Amino acid sequence: MQKPQKFFIVTPVLDDWESLDKLIEDISAQPELAPHDIRILAVDDGSSAYERPNPERLVGPIKEIVVAHLRANQSHQRAIALGMAYVKEHYSEFSVLVMDSDGEDRPEEVAQLVERAADKPNSIIVARRRKRSEGTQFRAGYWVYKLLFSLLTGKDISFGNFSFIPQSKIDNVIYNSNIWNNFAATILRSRVPIEFVETDRGTRYFGESRMNVTSLMVHGLSAIAVFSDIVISRLIIALTGMFVLFSFGILAVIAAKFAVDYYNIPGLFLPGYATNIILALVNILVSSLFIGLLMILNLLTTRSQATALPSQLMVELIGKVETITLSEKAN
Repeated sequence: MQKPQKFFIVTPVLDDWESLDKLIEDISAQPELAPHDIRILAVDDGSSAYERPNPERLVGPIKEIVVAHLRANQSHQRAIALGMAYVKEHYSEFSVLVMDSDGEDRPEEVAQLVERAADKPNSIIVARRRKRSEGTQFRAGYWVYKLLFSLLTGKDISFGNFSFIPQSKIDNVIYNSNIWNNFAATILRSRVPIEFVETDRGTRYFGESRMNVTSLMVHGLSAIAVFSDIVISRLIIALTGMFVLFSFGILAVIAAKFAVDYYNIPGLFLPGYATNIILALVNILVSSLFIGLLMILNLLTTRSQATALPSQLMVELIGKVETITLSEKAN
């Protein structure tokens, strides 16, 4: 029998408190989770309306519900980062399970991540969906995102936020400044071993998904930004290859022009044709050099600037914090 675990479920919430209530109810009903000590941290990402969680949901393994109200909307990814930092600061002995509260991360599969975490205590456990069930347009965009990510970074990303971070590995994630950009990509960048659990996409409890092609584009760019140094390095290598290729192209045109003039071959080059080709290639060559130089300078400038971490900004960005406990339920 596996040892019971203590972990917080960190979930961002933006207005959808009805879904949070349903999520808590469904988690408490999972028999496989009964031995564990589970707390809920709902990160209120600047909701326009607030519904306080019902203390009656504190049944089974769920011992406490904490609601951290952010002073303003910070975005889904930053809400996760601040939630993890809060757990680290105030509940340092707890692990963290990150999931969305809308039902698409299925409560029935939480136990699978927890069980794998018990078997692999030094790894981060992530949920990898067996297949996408969104519309054709979204799935096409997601495929393009994964392809670009692989080409630009040399890595594959096949998971989202649904994950279990053991207590011993939380520092590896929250003290990585990239977490402000993209949570999943930061896990990939953290150098912590990753274990995959195959899952299915759940059905939303209420309403429709806010994720569309535009938000997917923003999400994809933020994930690629986590590997900006690698992306720039790979682009510089590509530009170097282009530099060499066009250098040979210029030499080839010069050699061809020389051969035409030497052997007096008529009609092969129009007047000024070779000169125009050489000028165009030189223009591309010089532009490539300048772009490469600017990329290097931008990379060096970025790396020299320290970025504030979630733990440093937590006090400023988190306003009121509510804690709902079993004692309140009894009253």
